[in-house]
Amino acid sequence: MRTSSPERVLLEKQKLIDISIALTSETDLHRLLSRIITELRGLTGAQGGSLYLVAQDRLTFEVAQNEIVADRLGSDLCCFRYHDLPINDKSLAGYVALTGQLLNIPDVYQLPPDLPYHFDQSFDRRTGYRTQSMLVAPLKDHQEEIVGVLQLINAAGPGDEVQPFSREDETLVLALASQAAVAIHNVRLIATIKNLFESLVVYSVSAIDARSPHTAGHSRRVAAYSLALAKTVNVCQKGPLAGVFFSESELEELRFSAWLHDIGKIGVRDALLDKKTKLTDQQLEAIRWRFYLALWQTDDLSERQTLEDDLRFLQQINALPYLPPEAPARLAGIAAKRFSRPDGDGKADGGEAITAADYPLLTPTELAALLVSHGNLTSQEYHEIQGHALQTLHILEKIPFSKPLARVPRLAACHHERLDGTGYPFHLTAADLPYQARILAIADVFDALTALDRPYRTGASCGHALNVLQQEAAKGRLDKDLVELFITRRVYEAVLSPELPPGKRIGSDG
Repeated sequence: MRTSSPERVLLEKQKLIDISIALTSETDLHRLLSRIITELRGLTGAQGGSLYLVAQDRLTFEVAQNEIVADRLGSDLCCFRYHDLPINDKSLAGYVALTGQLLNIPDVYQLPPDLPYHFDQSFDRRTGYRTQSMLVAPLKDHQEEIVGVLQLINAAGPGDEVQPFSREDETLVLALASQAAVAIHNVRLIATIKNLFESLVVYSVSAIDARSPHTAGHSRRVAAYSLALAKTVNVCQKGPLAGVFFSESELEELRFSAWLHDIGKIGVRDALLDKKTKLTDQQLEAIRWRFYLALWQTDDLSERQTLEDDLRFLQQINALPYLPPEAPARLAGIAAKRFSRPDGDGKADGGEAITAADYPLLTPTELAALLVSHGNLTSQEYHEIQGHALQTLHILEKIPFSKPLARVPRLAACHHERLDGTGYPFHLTAADLPYQARILAIADVFDALTALDRPYRTGASCGHALNVLQQEAAKGRLDKDLVELFITRRVYEAVLSPELPPGKRIGSDG
């Protein structure tokens, strides 16, 4: 048996304090559980140990350590088959979880037959290991709730012979077990809050994207492309990106930035998000009614034919993604035509007196929309949509992000920035744009190009989208090294979408 000297007691107390501090600083549950077993083995001299957590009416296996078995078989101990246990008095761990009592057993093969619990010998039979002494303790949190059970195996004495666990071992284990249980509770609470926040982000952003069928799934895909590219950067061993590495915290920062980059679109009108033509449906319907009134007011067959031809022309121009060279002159002629509106009040909308023929067939706003040379957005509408990037910043700045995610609002708002300063909303240059922002810009452009049935164009082929990325990089607008990596490593295959061949994922053969 190990003896207790004043010096050993003092060292053990200091060790407990150090371990308790270390446990409270760990936020990853698996690392925390492994650390608990490692530290307890070190304090008690145990050859092995395992840990179960309570999940409703069962104990779920989480961690196992046994260096002797691992060294003998040349395998990680977790590769062996472990199974969850019911919380009842049939097994050692189940009994401790049920009763909250500590078990200190000198030899598990010598348990009296009248005890309700028994030792499961299957691990020893599979490995040839001989379990002898065991210390099985409950993990109770600050509310005396049992959150788990730990098992220590074979206390090593002088000459490495196996001996029973001592009373001092029991005291040490119970003292640290209470600290460990609180740490487990806190890590689970943090994980719950994190999962809740993440769920709110995902569902909120998905709802915003789903306002239009043309943007549904966009944020999810941009996040997938961004993370795939960042992780590919992390494994680069040659070239200009070999020295760039994203920590887990920075990857998390990028992921949230990608998911939230378009949240500012909540302030963009549905009519713009769904705008497939130069005129909105409401504008085109208003124009049709004016032409019907003009047709109703004339008996001249030639004039009626001209009006009908003009309306067909407007409908054709409205649906085109470009403006024919002869169109501006004819549109100007149509806009100059007037008709009488039978409202009978002799007043214009502003209240001024008008004559019977003072109403235009096309308003200045409608004419400006039809005169758009490429696409279907006027400069004012384009500016309104561009405003979503700044609105993203304003919305996200109101969220109290934790310190590791403090840059999320700014990164998310920079997805339309370009290295040469031609982007928006801040017109930043390469010196001001971190790699996460550059990655986000590439992912956003690629998905915007390849997404099916955008209102302003059909989805481009994957090859065309990659060519556009290369052209933008050649102009100094996108990061050429990241674009080259995105293409040569086929990072875009990380996201399965209808535009890409089925079965393709990053890292797949071919």
